[in-house]
Amino acid sequence: MQSFCRFADRLSTAVGVLAAWLIVPLVLALCWEVFARYVLNAPTIWAFEIGYLLTGSSWLLGMAYALSRDAHIRVDVMTTRMSDRAKALVDVAIYAVIVLPFVTWLVFGLQGRVAQAIRSGERSGQSAWNPPLWPFRTIMLVAFALLTIQILAQLLRGVRVLAGGKRS
Repeated sequence: MQSFCRFADRLSTAVGVLAAWLIVPLVLALCWEVFARYVLNAPTIWAFEIGYLLTGSSWLLGMAYALSRDAHIRVDVMTTRMSDRAKALVDVAIYAVIVLPFVTWLVFGLQGRVAQAIRSGERSGQSAWNPPLWPFRTIMLVAFALLTIQILAQLLRGVRVLAGGKRS
């Protein structure tokens, strides 16, 4: 159980670092677009889509990292006064009953969307560049699969606290 949790944290961290680095090409592309548009008077056909594809990829790939660092937004009004065991019970209940089934359902649904995008050659249709969407859909699938792994790790941590262990 401990080794799986460490594996999930290391995987989430590695992918989270990759997600953070996606901001670099995003900034470079946007700077080029501003320069091309206002200095050269020649806007690009790809900047808008690069912007939303890289931003979306960064956010999606960063979800598991944020969960591993307990950085997602929570409503802590009631849980701040709870013991570690009570917090673990709330976490286990929410992860097991709501979050894990929903994210698992998303992973299975996204598999079909990726396959469909590859088969059909689906394109964005948002600009003249019109890139294929299967790479972005694949990133969505990978991101939610990684989130599922991290949710399982968080769930196991909660179970360990309920069994008398310490909160890590």
